[in-house]
Amino acid sequence: MFGALLDELEKWSDTGKVAEFWWRDDDAQKSTKQLEQLLVISDRHRAAVSLATIPHGVQVSLAEVLSGRDQVSILQHGFSHRNYAPPTERKMELGWHRDDEQILGQIQVGLGELEGLFGEQLVPVMVPPWNRIDSRVVEKLESTGLRGLSTLGPRKQQFAAQGLKQVNVHVDIINWKQGRCFAGENNCIEQIIAHLSAKRAGLADPGEPTGIMSHHLVHDAGCWAFLDELFGFLRNRSSTSLISAGKIF
Repeated sequence: MFGALLDELEKWSDTGKVAEFWWRDDDAQKSTKQLEQLLVISDRHRAAVSLATIPHGVQVSLAEVLSGRDQVSILQHGFSHRNYAPPTERKMELGWHRDDEQILGQIQVGLGELEGLFGEQLVPVMVPPWNRIDSRVVEKLESTGLRGLSTLGPRKQQFAAQGLKQVNVHVDIINWKQGRCFAGENNCIEQIIAHLSAKRAGLADPGEPTGIMSHHLVHDAGCWAFLDELFGFLRNRSSTSLISAGKIF
């Protein structure tokens, strides 16, 4: 399947354009063996990675292991990654189940926690847990000090609200419905090609980098192997660029 991806990238090269990618990994909160494995891949391929970090309960160990790592950015992953939706609805933290004041207040507290721990590594971007957020919350995010939003799927426009740039992820490497395992190389490559070809054809915003989403805490061997191979492949292509959250937002 990497041959099919190479074919797509050659089409980008033929038009003189560079295919931009970015890497977002969700649910960071502390230093773990899995996080260390993620950082090994990031270091090996000089791959910038954005860690969507849960503020409530975040540990100093995370800041310590990331200190001095210029290729790592911190994004805000909700506040506590707690579901407030009833069992009949899809899980959601930043939804209509609580009043705005409570939601926005927690976001501000969480942003302050991350600023204190990570300083300049923090890029003030909201990554909603489960990639779900109510539109009325989106409209008020800028008031908390955030300047960006990242969910799942091709964005509809560059700015989700005034002063709030949106850049999403488009490739989920995990099959959540069948044992939270690797989604498979073919499936993941097809997702990448689908977004690239849609951008090339003008069916998706050509200015939005193609986002790879991972969740280091639940990776199996297949997930790790794919990330290692993918970023090694992208690194050696003149028609690709892997960019950091700081540059994107």
